[in-house]
Amino acid sequence: MIRPILTLLAVLLPLAGLTAGELPHLPKELDPEKQSYSAQKKLPNLAEPYFSSSPENLGDGLQVGTLNVPGTGEAIKALIADDKAGKYSNLDSILLWKDGRLIFEMYNRRGRVNGPHYAMSITKTLTSITLARAIQLGLLSMDDLDKPVISFMPEIDRSKIKPGVETITLHNALYMESGLRFPNNNFARTLGEKHPRQKFFQALFENTEPITTKSKQFKYTGTDPSMIMMIMDILAPATAQEFIATEVAGKVGALYCWDNQACGIPKCGAGSSFTSRSLLKFGIAVIQGGKYNGKQFLSEDYVKLIMDRQKGEGYFYHFHNRRKKAAGKEVYMISGIGAGGQYMATFPELNIVAVATAHNKGKIGLPLQAVLEHLVPLFVQ
Repeated sequence: MIRPILTLLAVLLPLAGLTAGELPHLPKELDPEKQSYSAQKKLPNLAEPYFSSSPENLGDGLQVGTLNVPGTGEAIKALIADDKAGKYSNLDSILLWKDGRLIFEMYNRRGRVNGPHYAMSITKTLTSITLARAIQLGLLSMDDLDKPVISFMPEIDRSKIKPGVETITLHNALYMESGLRFPNNNFARTLGEKHPRQKFFQALFENTEPITTKSKQFKYTGTDPSMIMMIMDILAPATAQEFIATEVAGKVGALYCWDNQACGIPKCGAGSSFTSRSLLKFGIAVIQGGKYNGKQFLSEDYVKLIMDRQKGEGYFYHFHNRRKKAAGKEVYMISGIGAGGQYMATFPELNIVAVATAHNKGKIGLPLQAVLEHLVPLFVQ
């Protein structure tokens, strides 16, 4: 009887998943909603990495499963060894979702399951997601994307703005092609304290260089998503902050901390912090056509624009569209990416969403490299 039992155990053991350590949480005295960028720097590194190929069901709306495809054990072992050796610098978390379930979860260093992690430029992506929610709720329409930004800002004195500002559309802002150009890169940051909300944009529109077809070229900036957020603040029943709390983060049960700009609206270039599980939920909604847990959360038509591969590679709707290599083969990725190594990446052809966070100095691509080297190849034929 011993041999058949051992054989049965050998078959069942991989199905149970591989887990090491206890799922790490913030100390009880720390409020997740106060885990700003500066607060996160005070978190001590975990003594040992936590990982599980059969993540816990925390009752947070995420369905969980088990990563048990051939090669799983070897892949996880190699990932942990490479991370321990410092190959990916200061990696904090990796999560992998496939076909409806979270199947792998890893935390190290500052990573905590209930600890918001700074998202950097994924904040731009989340601003786009906020717009997608507003369209779904009917606060504006898809046709409105082609309307001038100032048409949504009733306090703007058009007699004082520079020529061409009236041609900047929401679509331009979503492609980082507004054409706004200022005396220096820090100019916009100097205006906020004295110019709240729409007055801030009045000052920008008065001090930009004239907007021309030539200036309306791609330039990665925080000003373009800020125009979108200002419109959210105007159209929301109360404020953009409240809209995010109730209709965006609140609808998926996200744990987050999102700072404000000096002008009073939420930061958009960077400035938000979300738990890795929360970022995963937004990625799931995007790859599922705007649906989350069976309900239409984001505008389906807007998400189609995000996921449309006909645009080619580039930066559209505040998502990066890129081709990457895994297991020697090309995979397509549509992702939010943030400085320091933050990723909310969808792989549409594989029905995979991966989240990675880190506190790297430079070395922005290393967390994604960890995912592409060890986890995605398990599903590449």
